[in-house]
Amino acid sequence: MRHHKKHLGKRRGFTLIEVTIGMAMAAVAMVYTYSMIADGMKYQKQGVQLANAVHLAKIKMAQVDSSTTMTSDTTKGPVPGFPGYEFVTEIKEEEMDLLKLAGGPGADALRKKAPKDLLGDKDVGLNDLMKKTGKSKTFETGGILKVFRVKVTITYPDGNKKKEYTVETFRSTKY
Repeated sequence: MRHHKKHLGKRRGFTLIEVTIGMAMAAVAMVYTYSMIADGMKYQKQGVQLANAVHLAKIKMAQVDSSTTMTSDTTKGPVPGFPGYEFVTEIKEEEMDLLKLAGGPGADALRKKAPKDLLGDKDVGLNDLMKKTGKSKTFETGGILKVFRVKVTITYPDGNKKKEYTVETFRSTKY
């Protein structure tokens, strides 16, 4: 019997403070986990909305690209089947200077060169020919192209605010 009484005096279990601290740590871990899950769901929804906007912009761009005639115009409206989504298509005719568009490695050095240097200081009479046809400005700038700038903007809902996805391209006026 003595042996049995000896064990009864020893402490068994947790105190109230230990249990409270453990519950608080578990609660913090659960809140953090649930917030991560909620953020993941929010980002997934944003990803789907952006993917829809990209897909709709591609479709709109393909519609514009498939047209046989182009004129400067702006159209806008809702996207059927996608509540809250709207599109704006802008087509503008403009002139582009090829020398200004030169890009890539060494583009700055290329822009600083005189236009005749682009032909290796041998314009082979091209400068005279351009002046005779009245297009010397074209030669001095590296070439002017008339193009249509096609810009498609898809506006889509994101909670209480609207976001936009824009894509643009250029199409030659002579096709």
